Amino acid sequence: MDDGMEEPTEEVKSRVGSLHPMLGWICCISAVAGDLADGHREPYSWGAASPEEEAPILENFWEDIQQLSNHAGQVQWSTCNGKRFDVPFLSARSVRHGIAPTNDRILNTHKYRTDKHLDLANVWDAPWYSLEDLCDHLDVESPKDGFDGSDVAPAIENGNSEKVRRYCERDAAATFQCAQAVQAVI
Repeated sequence: MDDGMEEPTEEVKSRVGSLHPMLGWICCISAVAGDLADGHREPYSWGAASPEEEAPILENFWEDIQQLSNHAGQVQWSTCNGKRFDVPFLSARSVRHGIAPTNDRILNTHKYRTDKHLDLANVWDAPWYSLEDLCDHLDVESPKDGFDGSDVAPAIENGNSEKVRRYCERDAAATFQCAQAVQAVI
């Protein structure tokens, strides 16, 4: 039966799938460690070039996070839209592989609670600003450099996981710098 609607293109399917935790997969997780008063160290990434590599990076991520928590004590996480997107996606993909998260601080998605997880997207409850907008507002160098989230799926499809890693690490460093600027005044 023809309902008059065209079948979505592979590009549309790929983009939709990349944003849905039951259809997509995690190709890169990046983080920076540091003290908001002193700055951050070099970003670190867990990466996968294919869906088959996702479970091992999630296992390694959660193991490393557990070790960090054991070593550094109470860690405050800083994200930009992490409570609405990154954390639900990360936890859904972890559950998919039977991997238990090892740190409940990052999983704290209470909108206005900042002691365990500061989500910069909730500082000014306004859905219209992105990390790039926040960087511009706070005089932090934009991490985008001509590459944004819409470029991730095509880069992975073309075998350019290194470009995705660099992009994710720039985002992590910019998020940290924005958190520094915000924490200095709130």
